[in-house]
Amino acid sequence: MPRSLVLALVVALAAVSATAARGDGDPASDVLPTNSVYFPLTAPSAEAQSALKNAVDSVYASGQRVKVAVIAAKTDLGAIPSLMNKPDDYAKFLGQELSAFYIGPLLIAMPSGWGIYDGGRSVTAESGVLDGLKVDGSSVDDLVQSTASAVRALRAAGALRSADIRAPWVYPQPITVHPGKKAVVPYHVLDDSNKSAIAITITARGTKLAALHVPMQAADYPAPHSVRFRMPAALPKRGVKLCMTATDPAGNTSSPNCVPLKVAR
Repeated sequence: MPRSLVLALVVALAAVSATAARGDGDPASDVLPTNSVYFPLTAPSAEAQSALKNAVDSVYASGQRVKVAVIAAKTDLGAIPSLMNKPDDYAKFLGQELSAFYIGPLLIAMPSGWGIYDGGRSVTAESGVLDGLKVDGSSVDDLVQSTASAVRALRAAGALRSADIRAPWVYPQPITVHPGKKAVVPYHVLDDSNKSAIAITITARGTKLAALHVPMQAADYPAPHSVRFRMPAALPKRGVKLCMTATDPAGNTSSPNCVPLKVAR
């Protein structure tokens, strides 16, 4: 499926509740395109969730990347329960499903052990760390807490350094603007490094009227982003559009995504 079409589907998924998203087929594949952690359907405690989220956030803060799926029971695999306790097989399956959005280290935790996948690239460094770590599947909380420990160990070893080859994607929202007045343009941005810079242009019938640059910042898709700037005083009534282009820290750049602007008089 073309990435542009898959991305459009993600926009639709983001509009529904997490409960609805998790009810479809392979739940983690619904959650991980726009989030870094999939938690089991049997919810762990807030303390355990916080431990894993903080561990993953520390990975991104260090310039490394990882997505994590904690699979506690067959229900967490939806339509593919046969992959329960086959973490490497599921890591490959899920990694291929996510490849339109993310190609990087993907950690799977199951009661039987760890799975790791990185878009078909070598996982020798990650496996070297994981081989010395035991999964604790005594309870959902224990499974999540042991996964947090594994993520911290992988980060400390620098084992999650992986080439970022996926371009970001940015989705501006169409708005009504007033000539010469300030406008707030909301947008969402998705990148597998969780960081992106944004270039913005306003054009009318092919003529550039204004340009703005948003420096590198967090690119958390579920979180709303916005940019505020003053519109040009001379705006035609029709044919005005706003285009956004996103660039990640690795230099990958998206294609421009443009929306029409309604000019109020």
